[in-house]
Amino acid sequence: MKRWWLLPGALIALIPLATLGAARLPRSPYAALAFRSIGPAIAGGRVPAVAGSAQHPNLYYIGTAGGGVWKSVNGGATWSDVFAKEPVASIGAIAIDPRNAKTVWVGTGESNPRNDVIRGDGLYKSIDGGKTWKNVGLRESGHIAAIVVDPTDSNHVVVAVLGDVFRDSLHRGVYVTFDGGKSWEKTLYLAPDSGASDLAMDPKDPQILYAGMWEFRRQPWTFSSGGPHGGLYKSVDGGKSWKRIVGNGFPTGITGRIGLAIAPSNPKRIYALIQSRKGVLWRSDDAGTHWTRLFSGTLIDQRPFYFTHLAVDPKNENRVYTLSMNLALSTDAGKTFKRFGRGVHADAHAIWIDPSNGKRFMIGDDGGFALTLDRGKHFTFTRNLPIEQVYHVGLSTARPFMLCAALQDNEAFCGPSNSRSFDGITGRDWRVTVGGDGMWAVPDPANSRYVFADSEDGYLIRYDWKDEDFRYVGPYNATSAARFDLRLAKYRFNWDSPIAFAPWNPHVMWYGGDVVFQSTDRGEHWVAISPDLTLNIKSHQAPSGGPITKDVFGTEYSDTILDIEGSTVAKGEIWVGTDDGLVQLTRDGGKTWENVTPPGLAPFGRVETVAPSPFAAGTAYAVLDRHRSGDDAPYAFVTTDFGKHWRKIVAGIPPTQFVRTIRPDPVNPHVLYLGTDRGLYISFDGGTRWQNLRNNIPVTSFRDLRIAPRERDLVAATHGRGLWIFDDLTPLERLRAAQRAGFMLFHPRTTYRWVLHSNQEGLYGRFSGKNPPAGALISYYQRTASTTPPTLQIYDAAGHLVRTIFGTHKVGKKHVARISNRPGINRYVWDLNATPALQWKGAAPAFRVQSGPPVPPGVYTLRLTADGHTAATTVTLKADPRSPWRQADYERAFRFNLRYVDVTSAIDRVLNNLDAMGRSLGKARASTRDAALRAAIESAMKERSAVFAAFTANYRNGEDFALRAGSLREDLPAGLSFSLHPPTAADLAFDRAFELRYRSAMKRYAALLTGVIEPLQARLKAAHLPGIEGARPVSP
Repeated sequence: MKRWWLLPGALIALIPLATLGAARLPRSPYAALAFRSIGPAIAGGRVPAVAGSAQHPNLYYIGTAGGGVWKSVNGGATWSDVFAKEPVASIGAIAIDPRNAKTVWVGTGESNPRNDVIRGDGLYKSIDGGKTWKNVGLRESGHIAAIVVDPTDSNHVVVAVLGDVFRDSLHRGVYVTFDGGKSWEKTLYLAPDSGASDLAMDPKDPQILYAGMWEFRRQPWTFSSGGPHGGLYKSVDGGKSWKRIVGNGFPTGITGRIGLAIAPSNPKRIYALIQSRKGVLWRSDDAGTHWTRLFSGTLIDQRPFYFTHLAVDPKNENRVYTLSMNLALSTDAGKTFKRFGRGVHADAHAIWIDPSNGKRFMIGDDGGFALTLDRGKHFTFTRNLPIEQVYHVGLSTARPFMLCAALQDNEAFCGPSNSRSFDGITGRDWRVTVGGDGMWAVPDPANSRYVFADSEDGYLIRYDWKDEDFRYVGPYNATSAARFDLRLAKYRFNWDSPIAFAPWNPHVMWYGGDVVFQSTDRGEHWVAISPDLTLNIKSHQAPSGGPITKDVFGTEYSDTILDIEGSTVAKGEIWVGTDDGLVQLTRDGGKTWENVTPPGLAPFGRVETVAPSPFAAGTAYAVLDRHRSGDDAPYAFVTTDFGKHWRKIVAGIPPTQFVRTIRPDPVNPHVLYLGTDRGLYISFDGGTRWQNLRNNIPVTSFRDLRIAPRERDLVAATHGRGLWIFDDLTPLERLRAAQRAGFMLFHPRTTYRWVLHSNQEGLYGRFSGKNPPAGALISYYQRTASTTPPTLQIYDAAGHLVRTIFGTHKVGKKHVARISNRPGINRYVWDLNATPALQWKGAAPAFRVQSGPPVPPGVYTLRLTADGHTAATTVTLKADPRSPWRQADYERAFRFNLRYVDVTSAIDRVLNNLDAMGRSLGKARASTRDAALRAAIESAMKERSAVFAAFTANYRNGEDFALRAGSLREDLPAGLSFSLHPPTAADLAFDRAFELRYRSAMKRYAALLTGVIEPLQARLKAAHLPGIEGARPVSP
């Protein structure tokens, strides 16, 4: 073994010279390091697709806007993530084969093309109920709106492809397969800017289909819904050919989005929601030949490009459901409608009705799903799906730090990074800080009592955590006319206007419109510290939507600020990114500004992050997103001279993953983190090359990255899978040094022993986010796996060995190393306990000694040994700051507990010996016919049983205490676990009495050995019989 040294507060690596050669590094040396998902599942996220089964009434699938596909087999009580391994997160349609529920079709790419819509990569099929998936084509489809499966022929499937909504594409229209997806034929196509919005198949004659065609295009500042390349089409040959439906009451002129529903009980009746200047809802009673306009109000289709969905009761052709901002119901064949669905989240997008039971149906909406079994009289919801669409995350300075997540159409919530609960981070740990669509939520760095959060278009709230008070503190109140036409507004605010604080003064707050506003009194008063920092193109500020209906919801507001960030090393240095492609800089706190946009960029990208370096003034990292202009290429840049020159840093990022966010590491100037619309990346060389860092996070859109400076935790905000935390970035920050060394033990961060409580919410319908590991997070690097499991020794400040972890243990059917032993970075969590007592092998699982006593706060030395390499460092353990106990109290508790480690070990050693004696005595009795010897053996067995009973009542199940009194082992003062607190007077009194009983039992055990077993051993030897095993003395 090599020598080792310890330098306090440092990490030391000792490497034999032979290991410094160019050994081949593993592809991802940090692949074993996992992020933890913390939700918050209390809010939900947008669900554009739902499906159920008539044959299996508890089976459901839902498709999310950015969190993949989820499956329930118990009626929606709990859900499993069945799409986590696929390279796409956005779902547009789901269909279960009516003939075989194990066959499931998934169309990727949501088809509700709002501002945050995410592209897909084609059509997927599973033939094993979602266990495995195969991409069966249409990879360039972009967004899939509907899938219909022939109920008489599983190989006949028709798909409505909306196509890419940001650029022209030939990959759109209606596609048909007759061989189960092996080959596809595009049978309906109109134009490169028009796709299929919906499909309906006659359930009694699957050769008859109807398809809605829709011309749609998005731009960064507006969208167009409707045009000449649209309309309603019919096929009578299973989708091979199509004929446009015109005349006979069908609306003339251009049309937009079309939603379709056939009455299953009378397939000649067809309902069509049509974005048109002539009305909203039409009906045909003769299979599409003649049409009647029924309804023109906005109740059933508030925003046609975003909604336009409907369904018909399977048994009643007059009962029609429409999905819009609210659910609506008609019982008179579409003539009149009324709202229904109390408690269902606003903005519904999908519906599945059981074809055999119209009372059972499921809704997909912006808050998740809603399930009814009584035609909508009552709905059930479960808040256990971590599918939140987070825009931004804010972190507090509290310990543990608080996170605030701003969610698409689901408010903004703040909750703990560590709930200090045995149950993890549950729904009740989160609190609403703003309503509507949450955009930013940032705790006040000067006082975490306050949280500043905004919803869409500049509605800024100051939330008082103590008083639970909401106060509007925005800098500008626009008129309704100015909100509708941004050209009339004095100031412009983005859909997600940024909130920031000055690093050099926590009382200085900034808010972004088209100018930078500053407040020094928590939003009571504001002053603009910049001119308009945008391009201010008036034509981009006109009301969005058209040509049929306008849609001014604020999501298309343009010429606004997206990000404001101040330097942590240079007072007055503020960087700004805008939604029209500009980077602006002030070096004097806002007195003067300079446009420092990287030259040569194509116009109108979104500069969503400009992150200043925490090491050098004038250094900043900027990302630009142009996917709304049809350009999915990644753009990321760095400047080191205040924006005079920029260097592009995108090597290693896939060419079609546009970048959303970037964040420099606060400790290592060479380490950067970057989030794209499908991945998370890390660079170890200042951005020259990027590597995948997603690890255990499924593919999703990464919208924001923040680092808790004290804990050095990386927080990833995803738009579809909520919040994720990477605990302690130290191994990544030191990875390159570790790779050069070959073997390194990283210095752990200060560890707190939190006092935990229970926050149980019930078994069903609950999501529990993961808390950080309860213990010291110990990380080390090794170039190759060691030949034997590593050994970790832990010493207290006096040099006493308090714990040794080594060897293997059984996990399932495998024996695995107790200290992780992989090439690359490994992690082990020390539970902050000393060596446990010796184990009585015969104890029932519920009554085994689980752990050693908790060690007191202090500095501990860690010594790791693997294959001849030894490294050491220290870890500082601190008590829960809320605890009233002093250091002396913890040490007194440890001494008290430590004595009972010895007592428990002695008792369990006795019991192990007694068990061995019992087995040997039984064998000896069976081996002799000598009556006298047999009688002596039976007498010894009787005495052995009496001594055994003096030590334990041998409880086998949790409530055996109610059946018989316990004995010495059951009365251990530590109760087989140990307290953090010093013993009370009652504890000490009980301890004194226990000590007398313990000494008495140990004397009786010694008497058994000397007075009974030893003479019997001699007689067995004389009879040439095996001796009695386990007859060993035990010191009290």
